[in-house]
Amino acid sequence: MNKDDLCPVCGMTVDLSVPSVAYHKLYFHFCSSQCRQTFLARPKLYSSGAREEVIKRRVMRLSEAIDEEVAALIISYLTQMMGIKEVVVEGEKVYVIYDLLQITKKQIEEALSEVGIQLGGGWLERLRRGWVYDSEEIELDNLAASPAACCNKPPPGA
Repeated sequence: MNKDDLCPVCGMTVDLSVPSVAYHKLYFHFCSSQCRQTFLARPKLYSSGAREEVIKRRVMRLSEAIDEEVAALIISYLTQMMGIKEVVVEGEKVYVIYDLLQITKKQIEEALSEVGIQLGGGWLERLRRGWVYDSEEIELDNLAASPAACCNKPPPGA
């Protein structure tokens, strides 16, 4: 299998129906629109070819406890998304393990709201969600940044 046949975001086989992206005179192909959007947000992070994982474990609090049937639907829905490693639902909590380089907590929560699942709405919970969103965005930006000089030393490879 050729390297060009693999999605730069998740490493899966590309789907030719998903539009390609030109970046620095190179064309990148993707397995899904989710991976394409992830690439477009930070192309420098995924164009280098280095593939690693940044595993996150998060708890998402729902507005109320859900029954086993709805829990099974949530698990099925979320595990089909790129980057989701594991989902466990217990009462009003959803435990998710995911790869930050493929999906963020904000994207997971948006997917839950699209299917009608309401998240906890207290001020502390909203504050906690905002803090996690920002910290994940900062971490992704830092991973995409070029190494810089530090402490009066040249950057690595200079």
